[in-house]
Order: sequence, then structure tokens, then C-alpha cells
Amino acid sequence: MTQNQTSPRIPKSLALSLMLGAALVVPFFALEWVNRRAFNEEFPLMLFTFMSIHALLIGLLLAPVLQCFQAQRNLRTLKLGHWVGLLFAIFLIYAYVGVLIDQFPCFMGVPNCD
Repeated sequence: MTQNQTSPRIPKSLALSLMLGAALVVPFFALEWVNRRAFNEEFPLMLFTFMSIHALLIGLLLAPVLQCFQAQRNLRTLKLGHWVGLLFAIFLIYAYVGVLIDQFPCFMGVPNCD
């Protein structure tokens, strides 16, 4: 396989969504890992599972919208399903940013941040 090809079993939008999800979660995972080692607390696996699923869903919802927009270059060509996916993605982005704002002190290593 060349550099620009994905596995034939993995759809391109899923691969892009996984990369987007990793880009949105890995920096905060690293911050949490580095800054909270000395606190003798369990690692917040549920938080990062939630963040990963949200990031994956955001990517999966935005991929068809972006593909259609890239092909047509006109918002009027988006169908109802695209608009519903876009609105749901905006809602998920809002929830994701809310979690980031709430948990940012924890990522930075502030004691008793919860």
C-alpha cells in the first residue's frame, strides 16, 4: 500500500474520523498522564472514553457534509440528512468543548479539581 491509501476494509471517512479523534484526545491524555502522576488517583478512563467516542462521532458526522460541500462548493446542494448530521455534530462539539472547559484544570494538574 502506498502512503495515500487506506486498507480496503476500512472506509476512508472512518479512518479520517479516527485520526481526528486521536488528534482531539491524545494531547489531553498526555497532559493528564504527565501532570497527575503524583496524586495517587485512578486514571479517568471513563472521561477519555467519552471524549474519544464524541470525537469519533463528530468526525463521522462531518465527513459526508464536507465531502458533499467539497464536491459541489454550494451549501444549497446539501440534503436534509447532511443538515441533520451537521446540527448533531454542532451539538456534540458544544458538549465536547464543555467537557474540556470543565476538566481543563485537571489536565493541568490542579489538585482537587473535580
